[in-house]
Amino acid sequence: MGRSNTPSGGLSPRLLVAVTACWYLAQMGYYAQAQLFGPVMERYSLDEAAVGLIMSQEVAMYAITALLMAGPVTRFPRSSIAFAGCALVLAGNLIAGFTENFEVLRVARLATGFGAGMIGAAGVASAASSNNPQRMFAVVSVTWGLMAAGGAIIFPYVTVPFGAKGGYLLMAATVVLLLPLFRWLPPPQRNLQEEAASQALLASLPPLKRFAEKLGVRDAPNKEFALVALLALFIYEVGQGAVQVFLEQFGLRAGLEEYRIGEVLGIAGFLGLSGGVLAAWLADRYGNLRPALIGIATNVIVAAALALGQSPIAFAVLYLAWNMCFYFVVPYILGIMAEMDPKGRWAVATDAVWWLGAAPGPAIGGFLVAEAGYGGLAMLPVVVGVISICLFYFTLRRFYATQQ
Repeated sequence: MGRSNTPSGGLSPRLLVAVTACWYLAQMGYYAQAQLFGPVMERYSLDEAAVGLIMSQEVAMYAITALLMAGPVTRFPRSSIAFAGCALVLAGNLIAGFTENFEVLRVARLATGFGAGMIGAAGVASAASSNNPQRMFAVVSVTWGLMAAGGAIIFPYVTVPFGAKGGYLLMAATVVLLLPLFRWLPPPQRNLQEEAASQALLASLPPLKRFAEKLGVRDAPNKEFALVALLALFIYEVGQGAVQVFLEQFGLRAGLEEYRIGEVLGIAGFLGLSGGVLAAWLADRYGNLRPALIGIATNVIVAAALALGQSPIAFAVLYLAWNMCFYFVVPYILGIMAEMDPKGRWAVATDAVWWLGAAPGPAIGGFLVAEAGYGGLAMLPVVVGVISICLFYFTLRRFYATQQ
């Protein structure tokens, strides 16, 4: 893949802006779900289970599309892929904004998830082909965090007076605003011989191996450990996805109005990135396994308390702690997966599993709230957290034993 013309070690400002725009538009729909949950229930007179299901379908479509785009982003112009994705996201949000039919809304959100997956893949591939991908990803995480924080604060100003329609139309307007920035995405450097060989190899593989090849992990080492670790991550993320989609509902139960909830989500969400800073400061002086398990355990306990809390201060403090714990865990899990393959193939697969795990969260969380209330929802992150901790612990103990 082609590299930018920026001197080695530097970052192209245009590429940085374009990748940030990609990340924001790709993930915009997922992070808006918490503030759309109540308005969608009200608009269509549905319960939590039905709304959670449609939101899960959107995230699942995003994750699957991002996986399927692993090949196309190496053969076709990333800007064209991002523009096509934006057309789908724009159309999906416009239709969602105006339709009064819930089934039409379902189709519109599936189209939005498909387009978001295209945009996200184009942005990640462009960042990975920059002069300094590690620094690019680090800086984009912060710039994207700033935009996401601002978005959460602004969102109630359209959902309170205009309901779900206002939220969807705001996202459509954001697509139009950021769309021109995608012209700065770099084209891939094509190798026709390698492409032909890759396509021939895919055609010759059975379905499971073909899927592993698309992920880039078919020949990666330590499969017996990595697959169990990815399963543990998938289970853990189910609880995270369920908590994420009910954040505004937690704030409403705590007595906050939508405007104040948006401020908490924005400010505390951005401050929560400091958990990643703490992980970077600690580095690997305590290894990867122990900090990861402590971070997961703390995260799921805080998530349960967040679902049960009923005071404004508790909501703000617990939401900040939940974010900090999550961003603390992320580098250590990636570090563990990187140890299993120095080429980073399992680490790349981890990002896909993260989204696949988050996808069923809204549906499961919505069902639990509809059937058992918020007490049932509070148990979900704890149960899946215990299962994931056990899987991580016993699998990684065996992995590290083999390394010694």
